[in-house]
Amino acid sequence: MKKSQAGFTLIELVVVIVLLGIVGAVATARFQDLSGSANTAALSAVTGELSSAAAINYAADASGGAAAVTLNTDGIDCSATGGANDVEDLFQAGAPPGGYTLTGTLNCATLGAGGVAACTITQTATTNTSTANIICTS
Repeated sequence: MKKSQAGFTLIELVVVIVLLGIVGAVATARFQDLSGSANTAALSAVTGELSSAAAINYAADASGGAAAVTLNTDGIDCSATGGANDVEDLFQAGAPPGGYTLTGTLNCATLGAGGVAACTITQTATTNTSTANIICTS
């Protein structure tokens, strides 16, 4: 009578370890550079917030309501803070999130109500930039 042994052979164990190593190497390479994608998505979100807020602000003005921010003069500095009718006031928090700066000048008197000007948003950690469209009010 032969005794039967249970278990795995050495070759089977080596094959499993090699396969796990390959899967681990592929997964590491795939998830290694997610910070770049996250930074791009965050910049896109901040740009979208400002552009959407400008559209809502214009819609309130055009419908006869009171615009939260009146953008109807030339030389409006996108990066101005502390004054009335700053572009930064369009953000829900009253300023862009930390780590972002705005640059550019709006000439809304020249463009007229409904004219579209641009502010450049820079992510300071990566120096990536994006452009938000700002709609001038009456």
